[in-house]
Amino acid sequence: MVNAFETFPNLLSPVKVGNTVFRNRMFCAPTGHTDILGTGQPSMDAVMYFERKAIGGAATVTTGEVNVDPDERTDGRWPRDITKRYNYNYPRLASAITRHGAVAVLELQFTGAKSRGRGAKRDDPAWGPVDMDDYNGFKVRAMTEERFQEVIEGFGKAALAAKKAGFGMVTLHGAHGWGLQQFMSPYMNTRTDRWGGNTENRCRLAVMAIDEIHRVCGSDFPVEIRISGSEIITPGYDIDEGCRIAEQLDGHADIIHVSVGSVFRSTEAHSRTHVSMFYPQGINVQYAAEIKKHVKKSLVATLGGLSDPYFMEEILASGKADIVYMARELICDPDMPNKVRLGKVEEIRKCMRCLNCYSECMNHGDFFCALNPEISREREIYYSLPPAQKQKVLVIGGGIAGMQAALTASRNGHDVILCEKSGELGGGILCEREVPFKERLHQYIEQQKYLISKSAIDLRLNTEVTPEYAKTEKPDVIIAAVGSDPIIPKIPGVCGANVCQAIDVYKDPSLAKGKVVILGAGFVGVELAFYLMDLGNKDVEIVEMLGDISDGGNDHHKSAVEDMVAQKKLPIHFNTKAVEITDKGVRCEGPDGEVFYAADTVIHAVGMRARQELALTFKDCAPVFHMVGDCRAASNIMHANASAYTISKYIGRHVAV
Repeated sequence: MVNAFETFPNLLSPVKVGNTVFRNRMFCAPTGHTDILGTGQPSMDAVMYFERKAIGGAATVTTGEVNVDPDERTDGRWPRDITKRYNYNYPRLASAITRHGAVAVLELQFTGAKSRGRGAKRDDPAWGPVDMDDYNGFKVRAMTEERFQEVIEGFGKAALAAKKAGFGMVTLHGAHGWGLQQFMSPYMNTRTDRWGGNTENRCRLAVMAIDEIHRVCGSDFPVEIRISGSEIITPGYDIDEGCRIAEQLDGHADIIHVSVGSVFRSTEAHSRTHVSMFYPQGINVQYAAEIKKHVKKSLVATLGGLSDPYFMEEILASGKADIVYMARELICDPDMPNKVRLGKVEEIRKCMRCLNCYSECMNHGDFFCALNPEISREREIYYSLPPAQKQKVLVIGGGIAGMQAALTASRNGHDVILCEKSGELGGGILCEREVPFKERLHQYIEQQKYLISKSAIDLRLNTEVTPEYAKTEKPDVIIAAVGSDPIIPKIPGVCGANVCQAIDVYKDPSLAKGKVVILGAGFVGVELAFYLMDLGNKDVEIVEMLGDISDGGNDHHKSAVEDMVAQKKLPIHFNTKAVEITDKGVRCEGPDGEVFYAADTVIHAVGMRARQELALTFKDCAPVFHMVGDCRAASNIMHANASAYTISKYIGRHVAV
């Protein structure tokens, strides 16, 4: 056994993109799954296949190739149209991955000229760069301006649906001959308008699709694009053109994921895209390394038959890439990332690149592996889940997530220490304990406290855990549940004497004096307004920069909130941005120009920021480390409890943990 943190410091280092923390640099590359329901969504067996990889410790789990173009008529085994309202298995898939601490990623696909080879009507031409016949003899017609706009909007709509479903990142498939690469390739794209010719024009579709996703999902939502650094064969572009393509994408995509492969059919290109055993490990790393020299803003990821953690550590340490991806290795051994973290490198089952998994998937429907008899049999394995091997577990933080993590771990037979820096369990939500309509929530918190008091959990109140403290305890597992902090908006005057945070007003409503303006129409701000109005302060209004109440993922509660807004006649000024707070009120920019709302008290309730940096100070303090609840991503009680329960339930139940 090796000292993992000394041996693999880069491989185990978390990376933050936008507001998302990826727990290490070992990412799971996209693999599709043939078990697709007639509605175009993954089956529950597919969900469990991807979930197993999240259990194994990968930073991401990516499901492959979801169509974004409604005009692409493909057969029922091809995932499509995540935007359909009742495609519930996409949220189930995202939840299954996220609850285990990985980031769920959806790969978005525009198949372009290749769309008519998968069971579609053969007499209906596909859309591509130019009028042509594809290699199967199917007709392809040149994209029109209208079709370009539809595809770009399709990427945005699909990405927004993915975000709403719970995916933490999207990957655009711009490699291996698919639609975006068809436009990048100078050998297929011979157009002479703004969509063809020089590299900038040929990358325009990809750039505009990425920018559209950031527009609708927010600049902090990570967007990755997979490209071919080289098309390998002739005709096809080489690494020099691959670098020019990457330069066009730099700063638009957050991550440039460098693969290889051609828009033209070739056994050589196919064997280099899915590196066969006849090529040395890492043969494709050279392309990412060269592209990284030309990229200034985006992170660069590499892949291609990688399975040796020492080799992957060297890739990162030498600056050839920022991230390493694995596909078949995580089919062969989904626990590989956890084994790296635990220093059990001698137990890693290395993929021999026999391609049985690929062949089995395409011909029989499952990723069966020659070396791993469990993969694609996740349902069977789940119902024979082994008993937990007893672990010493340190839970840091006694809020909603920390309490659930401690209780679940204790019930599964582990020795649990629960540390809370304050003198009471419950966390930040305790500020709402006097709110009448939150009575049941606080009954639940008291019940959790009671159950902890009756358990074998070693509860330590008034105990602020430092990394030194954590190391002294020598735990096998650390679960960080350190919560989140209110976001303080960057508005001139926000530190004025008449300005309060929502959390402080919940604790002491007397802080809200006179006429009140609340900044933010999320549930926190609107429910605070209800509370103040119920206490007798009827002069309350809300300023919200967006066009609606933020539902936090719970649109039915939003409906209940809207009912109360109407009944209480609560004024909410939508599409109105606060630009300055004075001792007299709030100056804003609204739909009709500048407007001033007089106020004696201004309360900001614009959201919460995860304490990610604090949580990550404990990442090297135990062989196994997890982040649960709001410190991973500020969310709600449901997600806090789900992540805490899932992480704790699986402690000690797999070979790597």
